[in-house]
Amino acid sequence: MPHAKMLSSHHSISFTGALLLLLSSSVTAFLSSSSSTLPQCNPSYRQITSSPSSSSLYAASIVENYPKETTNNNNPQKAKSTTLKHKPPKTLPNGATITLVGAGPGSPDLLTVAAHRIITDPTNFIIVDRLVSQEILDLIEGEYRVANKHPGCQSKAQEEIYEWCKVGLDEGRHVVRLKIGDPFVFGRGGEEVLEFREFGVEPTVIPGVSAAFSAPLLGSIPVTHRGVSNQVVMCTGYGRNNTSPDLIQYHKEQTVVFLMAVGRLRTLCHNLVSKANFPVDTPVGIVERAGCPDQRTVVGTMETIADLAEKYDVRPPSTIVVGEVVNVLLTEEDFGKEVFECEMQQGLVQSV
Repeated sequence: MPHAKMLSSHHSISFTGALLLLLSSSVTAFLSSSSSTLPQCNPSYRQITSSPSSSSLYAASIVENYPKETTNNNNPQKAKSTTLKHKPPKTLPNGATITLVGAGPGSPDLLTVAAHRIITDPTNFIIVDRLVSQEILDLIEGEYRVANKHPGCQSKAQEEIYEWCKVGLDEGRHVVRLKIGDPFVFGRGGEEVLEFREFGVEPTVIPGVSAAFSAPLLGSIPVTHRGVSNQVVMCTGYGRNNTSPDLIQYHKEQTVVFLMAVGRLRTLCHNLVSKANFPVDTPVGIVERAGCPDQRTVVGTMETIADLAEKYDVRPPSTIVVGEVVNVLLTEEDFGKEVFECEMQQGLVQSV
């Protein structure tokens, strides 16, 4: 029996040895076939010898050296968005700084306290958008330049703005970029921040009161009202490269506010009716030069508003409001003697 026990033990050892030998051969074969498939473009890859400890070294090499960027190869935008960049300093070595300021819809009374303080500082160099009201320009006590941003020449004017800002920064001045409304609501605010970062400086941002919400109310048009409108959509009249932006489909309890769209009002109304299913009798209001002494409110329908705007020579800056909220607060008394044929929904014009 002892002999049998020793024999059993001997066979057990032999079987274990055979199993290890088979496993070793399998690992060697795997490593041999896998090494030929390793990417050859990265010189940091190493050929791993098929020693008993090679499998752990091979796995470590794969984890350490496999290119991380390949996880986003199918989505370059995602790869770009995960790249973090450090912001430049707010002050350049020569002491120059830049501030991006929202001027609100037009009334000096609707400037923020911070905006008023900064534009009345006589040492600041102020670069102003064309549509900033004269009433606000009259408050500026230092040097300022007005951009010639007329329709069709926006790109050239924007380049001029950047040149002026660069000159001011090179001179070590506090440059103030004054923009109508809120700079970040269809106002290139984000684009200008990125451009200033290319100059090597991080701008300070002072938000402004957006015309999208303040201008309608200054014309007695709330953008929401219980039971009438439970959602607000803000749109621009001009997409990239002066294209027409996509339009949201009609919903009865929805208000659509258009900024910078009065120049293509007729086309806009046609597209809203033909492509976005807006009824032709949908109320439309235009608030021109909101908050200024010569503010006007023009009210009509999708069918009549373009003719009214031409008749009364409505110009920028104007905010267009589309939806049932247009008729919530306005009454005939608001329009004084300039009410005409309101029963036929031809329109109402209010001068403040």
